[in-house]
Amino acid sequence: MAKIVCVTSCITGIAHTYMAAEALEQAGKKLGHEVIVETQGSAGSNPLKQDVIDSADAVIFGVDLEVVGRDRFNGKPYIEVPVAKAMRGATALITEVLEAAANGTAKKVGNEASAAQPAEKEKAAEKPSSEKKGGFLGGLFGKK
Repeated sequence: MAKIVCVTSCITGIAHTYMAAEALEQAGKKLGHEVIVETQGSAGSNPLKQDVIDSADAVIFGVDLEVVGRDRFNGKPYIEVPVAKAMRGATALITEVLEAAANGTAKKVGNEASAAQPAEKEKAAEKPSSEKKGGFLGGLFGKK
């Protein structure tokens, strides 16, 4: 029996968030796995305890919005899909994330952003001299 933690959220944070959570929980029961879901919606969220996350074998993000507190899942193998796919294909998602985690092909939370961040910082630091503006209003009224 594997342990999977999930986060679900949709644009409005109402129906689909909870329908996806229910689908994932039911699919987990059917497959004999423990599935614990954190819903993030307009009614707020009840965050998973860190020890629950730490003991999980894999993570499923069934979301249409950015996951709040994503860094809590760093290092965990995961799959991220739109909330509609989590609602309609929960059984396949559970199987897929567990297989990917077992064979080492799963993406890991936190690894995808680390490579992009230094490049973005360098790009921001390299501002061409032609773009540099002087004075309080950025040279809007001409140079002195």
